[in-house]
Amino acid sequence: MSKNRKSVLLILFAVLVTVSLLAVAGCQRDGKSFQLTSKETRPVLDPAMFTGQTRAAYAAAKKYPDVLNEIFCYCYCDQPPFQHKTLLSCFTDKHGAG
Repeated sequence: MSKNRKSVLLILFAVLVTVSLLAVAGCQRDGKSFQLTSKETRPVLDPAMFTGQTRAAYAAAKKYPDVLNEIFCYCYCDQPPFQHKTLLSCFTDKHGAG
């Protein structure tokens, strides 16, 4: 397994653990529940459109969409103009590329 792939998987795992702990603790952000109300249905962009770690992140999103579709996105992209549903939403457009 390549170093980049290990890094992406480690980051995804850390995010998943953090979200799980916050959900169990019943935390809220700006009065909003961490409960997800809907799932992303759009496809992940082709990782070949990107390079380096960005490509690896899009590849991980494409390989594990069900995992990312269970994670709340913390970059406030659930607000206008993006209105993303889950972390997977960031990878259905170029938002995940930074």
